[in-house]
Amino acid sequence: MKRGALWLAIVLILSVMTAGCFGTKSPEDVIGELSSTLEKMSGYKTNAVLTLQTGSTPQEYDVEVWYQKPANYRVALTSKQRNITQIILRNDEGVFVLTPHLNKSFRFQSGWPENNGPLYLYETLVRSILDDSERKVNIDDKQYVFEVKANYSGNRSLTKQKIWLTEDFKPTHAEIMDGNMNTMVEISFADFVFNPQFDEDAFDKDRNMQTALMALPTFAQGNKEEPPTGSFGVIHPTYVPQGVKLAAVEPVERGEDYSVVLQYEGAYQYKLLEARPTATTVSYDVGMPVNLGFTIGVLTGTADQQRMLTWELDGVEFTLVGNLPEDEMVKIANSTYGVSGK
Repeated sequence: MKRGALWLAIVLILSVMTAGCFGTKSPEDVIGELSSTLEKMSGYKTNAVLTLQTGSTPQEYDVEVWYQKPANYRVALTSKQRNITQIILRNDEGVFVLTPHLNKSFRFQSGWPENNGPLYLYETLVRSILDDSERKVNIDDKQYVFEVKANYSGNRSLTKQKIWLTEDFKPTHAEIMDGNMNTMVEISFADFVFNPQFDEDAFDKDRNMQTALMALPTFAQGNKEEPPTGSFGVIHPTYVPQGVKLAAVEPVERGEDYSVVLQYEGAYQYKLLEARPTATTVSYDVGMPVNLGFTIGVLTGTADQQRMLTWELDGVEFTLVGNLPEDEMVKIANSTYGVSGK
C-alpha cells in the first residue's frame, strides 16, 4: 500500500508540473492555436510603449496600432522626448508617412510591413514564433513566454527576442536582445483588442492628416507655426563608419531650397544632402518606413543598388545616398539627432 501511495503521489506531482507548464496543452497545441488565432482574426487595436536602447540615450514612444485585414494599417508613433507624432498609414493607395507638425507626407509603393515588419505589429511577433522551429515556450504568471530568433534587416546585431502572450494570445510584452543578451528594444502593451470595428475612412490619408493637424495645440488656437526657411548651420553626423572620412562640404542648387551636401569617401562612398524643403508631399515609386528612434525615415533601394534614406529633423530634410548597408545608414541618421549646426 505504501509503495502504491508513493507511486500515486509521484503521478500527481508530475501532473501538476505538466499543468503548470502548459495546462492540458502540449507546446504543439499552443503553436497550433496561435497560428489559428492569427489566421482567423479580422484585425486589432492596441496601445503600447516602445523603448529603444540603440542610440546614445533611450528613446521612448507611445504607439497606437490599428490593423484591418487584409492590408490596412495605421500606426501613430509619439516621441515622448520630442512630443511629436508621426503616422505610418497603409491603404489601397500605398504607404504614407505623415508628419503633421510639418503638414508633410511621404508616399510610396511598398511591401511594408510584410518585408520588414516592426516589433509593435502583432503579426510580426506571431510570425517570428511560428517561423522558428527551435523556439522555446514556457509559462510565467499564467502567460506564455516564447524565446525565438530575431530577424530584423535594419539591425544585424539583434539576435534574440522574448515575447509574452496571455492565454488567449494577446501580447503583453516583448524584448529584443543583442548577442550579449542586452535588451535593445522593449515594448509593453497597455491594451489589445481583437476584431474591432473601424470607420469607413479610418485609414484615409486626408482624414488622418486633418485629424492630426487639429490635435496640434498651436493649430487649434489658430497660431500654427510656419516651418523655418533659409540657411541653416551644417549638421555633421557624429557617427562615421570605420574607414570613411569626410571629403567635402559644398552648397548645391536645388530649386528654391537652400541645400548643402557632405561627401564621404573610403570604405563606403556616400553623400548626405541637407535642405530646408518647401514641398508638402513627396512621392517615391518604392520604399519602406524605418524607425530611426527620434523620427521615421523612408528607405529606398536594394542590397545590390545605391540606397537612399530620407528623414526630417527640426525643419531640415536629410537625404543619405550611397552603397551603405541599412544598419550603417540608420547609425548615421541616429547621430544627427541633438547635433547643433555649424
